[in-house]
Amino acid sequence: MKLRSWIEGKRVGLIANPSAGKGADRLDAALASLVGCLRGAEIAAVDGTREALAAKASAGSCVLVHGGGRAGEAAERLLDLGVDVVVGVGGDGTLRDIAEALVRRESEARLIGIGVGSSNVGALVSTAADGAERLFDSDVGEARVHALGVSVAGDPIGLAFHDVAFANTYFGTRDGKRVDLDAAASLRGEDRPAEPRSVCGRGSWVAKNGRRVLGAVEIEGGQVVASPLNDVDSCRGRAVGGFLCWGPYLGCCGLLAVASTVMIRTRLEREDLEAAEPLRLWHVGFSPHDVVEVGGLDGGAVVVDGTPKHELDPSVAVALTLRENVVAVLRAGNPPGCGGAAA
Repeated sequence: MKLRSWIEGKRVGLIANPSAGKGADRLDAALASLVGCLRGAEIAAVDGTREALAAKASAGSCVLVHGGGRAGEAAERLLDLGVDVVVGVGGDGTLRDIAEALVRRESEARLIGIGVGSSNVGALVSTAADGAERLFDSDVGEARVHALGVSVAGDPIGLAFHDVAFANTYFGTRDGKRVDLDAAASLRGEDRPAEPRSVCGRGSWVAKNGRRVLGAVEIEGGQVVASPLNDVDSCRGRAVGGFLCWGPYLGCCGLLAVASTVMIRTRLEREDLEAAEPLRLWHVGFSPHDVVEVGGLDGGAVVVDGTPKHELDPSVAVALTLRENVVAVLRAGNPPGCGGAAA
């Protein structure tokens, strides 16, 4: 069944981030198109937001809720209404905040992620904004998405549905351009650019289930990133398949990778790669029963799905655990790992 038909009669929570990506003009255009796709559904949104105004202007009505300044808080309020679907319009961070709320509430509401952010490459993205109408005219499937739980000294700091990067910078959009921003400064309320560099030194290490598997010899000067693997079998049989190639053989749905140079940056030129050759990679796979820890990092932050969450302290380890199938995302077709057509 086409998504446009399936959604008729459903209660749909609509959440948008006006700060995502290339600004309010692009967001308003995306919302106008999206609300048109939601005709026949009952739209709910936070009072006073751009999405509430767009719903009123196009659909003529909108169920309003109060509170919910951030995307996760808005999702909580909309879940109180018993919405069947949450449509998130924003970047990877916005969609992560919504998905975290779904997990906290143990909700079976589906997520439709409309990407208008700086990268939009995560598993929570159903389509980019310019593909929304095509999505609603398509048959859709329900993809169950994994996440990495991230904690520091036993305290959870977030769920990552795309990746956890240990870095001094994160991606942002300023004046319509994608830039590298200072991750630790962001946690102090400062917004400024920075040059990507390694946060790994001579005291850095990686452990799995209490056993150290990587130390400063491999890590110093490099970069550490971890991801849940939501389409791991697509890499089966490929000799060079990026960070995922060992996943189907290890039987794991999470992977931590260490690169011998800093790879996460807005601009990665050919000369940068040539200067880093031979590029070396180390992989640590993990399943739901494993705990992978990273320690001895300094001068940056734990960046969860593109958002700085915690400043790095070389004396404190960051722990990662895998959580399988925690959120249902609607996508065109029958995605790997999905439960078939939405019903």
